[in-house]
Amino acid sequence: MEYQTEQSERLAWPYPVHYGTVNQVQVDVLVVGGGLAGGCAGLAALRRGQSVAVADKAPIKRSGCGGAGMDHWNNVLDTEKTPMTPEENLERGNVRGRQGHRDYIAVKGTWDALMEMEKLGLPIRDKDGDFEGAATLDKETKLLKAYDYQDLIAVKLRGGQYLKPVIYEGLLREGATLYERVMVTGLLTEGGKQGARVIGAAGFSMETGEFYEFHTKSVVIASGYACTIWTYSTEITGNSYRWDPNDIGDGLAMAWKAGAKVFGMEKAGTTSGTHPFAWPRFGVGNPHNTWYPCTIVDNNGKEIPWEDIHGERLKDVYARNYPVEGQPYCGSTISDVWKGAALPGLIHDLPERIRSGEYELPLWADLSGMPEEERYSIWGLMIGNEGKSRYTIYDLYTREGFNPDEDMLMCPIMLPESYQKSKGWFHGEPDVVKPWRAESGGAQGELAVDWNLMTSLDGLFVAGASSGLEGSSYACSSGFYAGNRAAEFAQTAEEAQPDPEQVEAEYERIYAPVKRTGTPEAYVSWKELWGGSARVMQQCCGDFKTVPVLEHGLKWLDSIKKNEMQRTYARNPHELARVIEDESRITISEMFLQACIVKAEAEKSDLPDGTYLFNQLIDDRLVTTYEEPEYWLKAPYQDSYLKNYRDCRRKEEAADAGMGEK
Repeated sequence: MEYQTEQSERLAWPYPVHYGTVNQVQVDVLVVGGGLAGGCAGLAALRRGQSVAVADKAPIKRSGCGGAGMDHWNNVLDTEKTPMTPEENLERGNVRGRQGHRDYIAVKGTWDALMEMEKLGLPIRDKDGDFEGAATLDKETKLLKAYDYQDLIAVKLRGGQYLKPVIYEGLLREGATLYERVMVTGLLTEGGKQGARVIGAAGFSMETGEFYEFHTKSVVIASGYACTIWTYSTEITGNSYRWDPNDIGDGLAMAWKAGAKVFGMEKAGTTSGTHPFAWPRFGVGNPHNTWYPCTIVDNNGKEIPWEDIHGERLKDVYARNYPVEGQPYCGSTISDVWKGAALPGLIHDLPERIRSGEYELPLWADLSGMPEEERYSIWGLMIGNEGKSRYTIYDLYTREGFNPDEDMLMCPIMLPESYQKSKGWFHGEPDVVKPWRAESGGAQGELAVDWNLMTSLDGLFVAGASSGLEGSSYACSSGFYAGNRAAEFAQTAEEAQPDPEQVEAEYERIYAPVKRTGTPEAYVSWKELWGGSARVMQQCCGDFKTVPVLEHGLKWLDSIKKNEMQRTYARNPHELARVIEDESRITISEMFLQACIVKAEAEKSDLPDGTYLFNQLIDDRLVTTYEEPEYWLKAPYQDSYLKNYRDCRRKEEAADAGMGEK
């Protein structure tokens, strides 16, 4: 296969192409997505004696959102050193609008997952004594505390850039079969029926184009968030993008088409956090997340004061890392269920003070004015291990002469109000283009799960961002948990052969763009198709939504599916993957629009406040079901988080103790 370059040169595709070659793979557990969650799920299933295949669109050693590294590990609440247990955290917190049992499962396992990372070879302690005497160091464990210096709540990862490689090497040692550059496109169900047990998956090689048919007893979806639905160009987002650009919601789309329940799609993105016109992540001055608690000064060198959660000003730099009265701990940046765990921040009236002229823009991140150990902690440790900043920020800036001992880094110039709206995430104006939504913090929708992290489809489990669990600690924790539950399911599940018609239908769908290539009617590129569906979402699922506008969006997408999508071409396996991704984006866009319509109609009804809405396809028809608040603590489940958790882990704990599974 060849493709035409802009210079009219003929370049050969670097791999032999074998469209139509069928590879059948028999395995106990298939993991879709080899990032942090998928890698840990694979490890857990292997250790339970199951054969495991891990399929990923990228090289697994560095794939996924955490592939290039991570600077800190959040919410290790299940230890003797923390002031609040996971149970207390959930009981005091407001989990409305979230799957609370899913949150609990993730938090409950973060410490164990961190210890497992260390066993795999990840350096996590200050063994060299670089931080001896520093407030960030926990003297007993030699771990480095992040955010809260009073208690060990979150941990700075001493060697966080190696997080993914140690998982990858662990998979190889344990005997996993890795299918790299293989894109899984659809799930196979028993009898080929929507809503039936998942018994396999289909996909193709992005190098050779060969077809893959996986026969399996259970599947773990760990393919990340549904991203790039409103934003049609990674060239626009560049290094400001928060997620792996390969994360476009493949798992969410294929589970939906198989009949799985989905949750939270009506949130339909956000205008805050990650958006297409932001600055490079952690490459501009700011006081939050990886840069926490950096001192900020105005253009005249005047320091911006900090205040606690009660609005009281903090006396010095160190006070930014300690809880105040009424606070059990200073929370990390991700998924603190209890609202009182919020972090301190810049003074709340900063916008007014900027407008009055008391503080002059631009603002600057002043590492040079901080204590040496804090300066090194932010620039050398946090920026140096965070995947989005290790190479493009830390290495590049250092090579070009940036010296944190002397230099300051400018914060983005925004409207004064935005310095408060952004809550310290100074990566760009949060309200620049509201129709261009961002996928952040669970606002992209997620698969509904039970206490086993199993979806509404038997045999289909989910971990990490596909279940709304963002961040390295939650990804790994939920990955280990889901992998164990998937292994247990596979141990007792009967083998079932995929339905030939379902396999053939997926085969035909995958290769349709290839068969059209070179014909007069195939003139739409994958980039154009992506731009078209993104334009629909920008217009019809933006900041202001009405049912007529949402319905118009569905009609518009349907027209694209029947017309432009049938005119796409693929000149090589790479382009084929991009076209299939576009089809998934369209599916997910439809899910967003439909969920927003359902939500709007539900708000007109007499449903109790806080009712949970779940959508799914049954016989290709949209069906909505409802659950009452905290349904996960009501029949058929037990009435406490810990009881349910222990019930689900009973077999695993027995196996770990050498008791076998009875």
